[in-house]
Amino acid sequence: MRIALLQLNARLGDPEGNGRVLEAAYAQAVADGAELALAPELAIPGYLAEDRLWEPGLRRRIEQESHRLAALAGPVPLVFGTARPAPSGRLWNELWWCQDGALRHCAHKRVLPSYDVFDEHRYFEPDPASQPLVAFRGQRIGLSICEDLWADPQLGNAPVDYGIDPIADLAAAGATLILNASASPSGLGSYLPPGRSAPWAIPSKDAQRRRLLPGLAQKHGVPIAYASRVGAESWLLFDGGSGLALPDGRWQGSTPFHEGTLMVDAGLPGQAWRTVEDGTWLRTALVAGIRDNLAKQGLEAVVLGLSGGIDSAVAAALAVEALGPGRVLGAAMPTRFSSRESADLAEQQARHLGLAFLSLDAEAPFAGFAAALEQALPGRRFGLTDENLQSRSRGSLLMALTSEPEIHRRLGTDRVAVLNTGNKSEAATGYFTLYGDGIGAFAPLGDCLKARVYAVARELGAAVPRGVIERPPTAELRPGQTDEASLLPYAQLDAILGVALEAQRPAETLPDDLALLLDGEALSQARVALPRILGLLRRTEFKRRQLPFAFKVSPKAFGAGRRIPLTAD
Repeated sequence: MRIALLQLNARLGDPEGNGRVLEAAYAQAVADGAELALAPELAIPGYLAEDRLWEPGLRRRIEQESHRLAALAGPVPLVFGTARPAPSGRLWNELWWCQDGALRHCAHKRVLPSYDVFDEHRYFEPDPASQPLVAFRGQRIGLSICEDLWADPQLGNAPVDYGIDPIADLAAAGATLILNASASPSGLGSYLPPGRSAPWAIPSKDAQRRRLLPGLAQKHGVPIAYASRVGAESWLLFDGGSGLALPDGRWQGSTPFHEGTLMVDAGLPGQAWRTVEDGTWLRTALVAGIRDNLAKQGLEAVVLGLSGGIDSAVAAALAVEALGPGRVLGAAMPTRFSSRESADLAEQQARHLGLAFLSLDAEAPFAGFAAALEQALPGRRFGLTDENLQSRSRGSLLMALTSEPEIHRRLGTDRVAVLNTGNKSEAATGYFTLYGDGIGAFAPLGDCLKARVYAVARELGAAVPRGVIERPPTAELRPGQTDEASLLPYAQLDAILGVALEAQRPAETLPDDLALLLDGEALSQARVALPRILGLLRRTEFKRRQLPFAFKVSPKAFGAGRRIPLTAD
């Protein structure tokens, strides 16, 4: 059977727009010879429209658009995800089988995830009894939705035991083919230094799917067709990963972030799973996140501080890749401590990328702030306050650029936002300035430990000057300052954060866990620094609450999936 997997990028709360895209994809699939078309979970409202799902008007529009699509379905079944009110006042997360102008069959999601970034019980009602089988072309086809696939106690990754296994139930009921409509956020595994492994490391979503989908098909002797969405929604990145798992453990699958139709056939042989390289995936994901977030928020251009440092250089290169150089402006903002090297590297990169470039004097507002404090506090000495004032002066200048008519003219739009350039290693330790380098619409690198920023920089090639990669990281806020002297060598810091934060290992095992990632003096230094780094992680939660959201690329990101009280011990 030729199955068209419609790997689509929905817009939240836009059922009509999503319906038009789905209609066009279905028509093309039929023209290409598909015998069945499967679209992702919640393809009509988008995954996940959050509290907008409580709006009565949106609920009506979702149902109206779903019925419109059902009416246009022909003899080739169109199977798509949508939602309707349940008796409880919440919604059913549904999968509709539409054929010959009508809704013919409907499945409800049986298990709902409520962990990490997921909070589906807030909006949906689970239906543990839903177990439809559809007779079609000599097949008995089982319908399932996303988490139903992950509930297997041996192969799934849910941190709770749901007490039911929807895929096993469908197989036991006689399914000869299982369809699964998903909206599964993707990501890398927990950070490990190159060449290292650890039994507790959390695998990437690609690796988890590689184990789950062929494993389930083999276990139950049933092909499983999997259609998942692509695109970005705020902090969540969806790479699709759609495909067909065959009972022999082989696979017919797609490439990450491909928006369009993938044709698979249960009657054809599969191939080995094409593993996604972490570096390639990360660069592609960050570019897609920048492009999609700007488009879906009605923004068209970005400005960012271009300091000659690694974070801003990578952010600028990714922004140019996502938007083109004409929609990116880099601003150097030197103060008395800024080096000539920093200015030269920033300007060199701007020329190479072809983006607009300005040099703004951040010394003037900084000196004004310092003079005001000196007037009120005679005899005060230079210190941390002055370092933060430099960063806040730069933040104010960047925000000012977003509303300047001349900048709008240069960028060709007045829909301009500041792009935050911070990374996860510094966010975890509070090594940033509130209302300074902590500003921005969103932070593409905010869930990337420093090692991953460097990895993306190397992949970007000439887009990031070699001098940026080779120089010691420094914020240049005081004479002779370097980031690693203020914090810890990044190799050690990232190892600690990879174990404690991303892999979420117990505190008592951390010293031994680090021995799998570091050796010799580096291991000794990391163990000594461990209590200080964990203390910084605990004490700086209030700062992170005020950061722009970051694209989630790790198993545990700051934000909705990590809810730490500000007032806890």
